[in-house]
Amino acid sequence: MNSFSGTLRLTDLNDFIGPSQECTKPVPVAKSTKRGVIKINKDGGLTQNSLPLQKQTISLTDCLACSGCVTSAETVLIESQSLGTLTKVRSEHPDWVYVATISPQSVASLATKHHLSFEDAASRLIACARGNGYKYVFSSVEGSEIAHQLGGRELVARRSAGTTPILASACPGWICYAEKTQTPAILSHISAIRSPQSILGALVKSSVSKIHGVPQDSVYHVSVMPCYDKKLEASRAEFKSDTTSEVDLVLSTAEIEDLWDISKGPTSSNSIVFNSVLALDTSYPIQTLSGGSSGGFAERVLHHLALSLNLPPPPPAMNFTPLRNKDLLECSVEIGGTVYKVAKAYGFRNIQNVIQKVKHGKCKYDYVELMACPGGCANGGGQIKTENLEGGEIFFSLGGKVGGKIFKRGGFGGGGGENN
Repeated sequence: MNSFSGTLRLTDLNDFIGPSQECTKPVPVAKSTKRGVIKINKDGGLTQNSLPLQKQTISLTDCLACSGCVTSAETVLIESQSLGTLTKVRSEHPDWVYVATISPQSVASLATKHHLSFEDAASRLIACARGNGYKYVFSSVEGSEIAHQLGGRELVARRSAGTTPILASACPGWICYAEKTQTPAILSHISAIRSPQSILGALVKSSVSKIHGVPQDSVYHVSVMPCYDKKLEASRAEFKSDTTSEVDLVLSTAEIEDLWDISKGPTSSNSIVFNSVLALDTSYPIQTLSGGSSGGFAERVLHHLALSLNLPPPPPAMNFTPLRNKDLLECSVEIGGTVYKVAKAYGFRNIQNVIQKVKHGKCKYDYVELMACPGGCANGGGQIKTENLEGGEIFFSLGGKVGGKIFKRGGFGGGGGENN
């Protein structure tokens, strides 16, 4: 289970079931005074009182929301969203439009491992993607900005209605854990805003299919993320439109390094080796966006809250005060005469503390940026393991640049993908 993220390794699990095993999660059944005899037929079917018994089906959503085990569905999903799957799809559908979304945390991880600047690593990664046939390359920061803007409006409404705190919804590890273990009272505090990956996934599918005049299932969207749990998020039923997923495949940063291998050479004859792309391509505009190692949700939500109220936004570099540990921080900001309190809680120890305060009505915050991984997204389970560098140190080693870079070429408008 070394490849699973922290949310799947909360304790010394002994109830993990593999794909070859049956789900044995007990479910409540209605008691009846009537007795019946269940018979096993020759074909393996079951009958009770001569009536056939129907097999109970368990959907993916049911499985992910079940607290009985680390599910076989999660295993299958993580294994199926792999380089092998991508290779197979590319060979079977060479005429599809391929699009990549890359997280700044993944760029930062590659830059740290190979002693590059953020800009150099981003340019090389984009060149590798486009050299391998990806028509468009986007940053997940574009989805983050939309999420932040909607989050600011949501905070205005929830503050007015007295239904704060809002618990951020961008981390699939935290969301999966909450759905399995928490009560509706806690779940009601989770933000209704989609994650940046999901937001951009919906935009990519609809927009690129219109630009190229092809159905959405002929647009294949690959997302590069620092977290294995993003594979689970992309597979959720609510993030599928008709017969196609908004994000078709999620690869971790470590998997991308294997795909465009820096040390071992290309994995196929038409691959471009990451380290062989030497020159910066200045045709890719790179724009700075302030924020922390997990995308700056707490800061940016307050920024857009102020803008939605036509008030001056707070400074980009907000003063967060560490509390019990470096992964639990808080900040108070006055906007238009009203004081807003926000916090960041990374890792399940800190998440549990926040949840307990919410349960007992003692949470003083308006918005809490919750992330399952200690150190935030820069320390995601899918990142490249770097010797003597852990957690948020990846972020700080790059001078804070992982907080956000937008890198794309052409975008959705005006045939941008054609001017290669």
